[in-house]
Amino acid sequence: MQASARTDVGLVRSLNEDDYLVGDGIFAVADGLGGHEAGEIASQMAIRILKEFKMPPEDDDPGVALTEALERVNRAVYRRSVDDPACEGMGTTLTVLLISGDRAYIGHVGDSRAYLVRDEKIHRLTEDHSIVGELIRMGMLSEPEARAHPQRNLLTRAIGTQPDVEIEVGYCKLGARDRFLLCTDGLSGAVDDSEILKVMASAEDPKSAVDQLVELAMRGGGRDNITAVAVFLDLP
Repeated sequence: MQASARTDVGLVRSLNEDDYLVGDGIFAVADGLGGHEAGEIASQMAIRILKEFKMPPEDDDPGVALTEALERVNRAVYRRSVDDPACEGMGTTLTVLLISGDRAYIGHVGDSRAYLVRDEKIHRLTEDHSIVGELIRMGMLSEPEARAHPQRNLLTRAIGTQPDVEIEVGYCKLGARDRFLLCTDGLSGAVDDSEILKVMASAEDPKSAVDQLVELAMRGGGRDNITAVAVFLDLP
């Protein structure tokens, strides 16, 4: 298994409120929200807490352990937002990939994304917890329309904005040549899934993949912070 990550402030923002994790079998991206530097604090807190994640014993359910980890993150970020006036209202997206045994588990809140590229096809493993995401699922908005929608940045769910949050957790069986991508909306909002597929399927290694994807997002305007984590499997 190989992994690489890259983050960039983009061409418009002055502060990078994204953060990421490349760990031992656990990977994540977080996109902070909130005034001043509060978004940066929220995303950094989420990643810092996730770094303490311990793989569960063999008999335990990794999906349950991942859910509990994201619940801990949510409580910690929410407490900080309540206790620190400078952090009032802050939150973050959080999308996590956990590789355990022969499965990949995804834990997710917000509109960052997880993709799987397998057999020259791309599969989106997460749903956007956002206003435009809901409109797309109801058939009221197309993907191209969503990219320019005035409410495209409004989330329906985020880490740390409420004392409790509904966490989306799922899993898939691993394939021998699976390639995973975690990214914030600075990438997915600027680069079509078809372009992501081309890069992820053809890249020689994860570093080449994230470098190409970030550059594509920059060419697409770089209107937001851009973060990508690529994980390539090479199983027997």
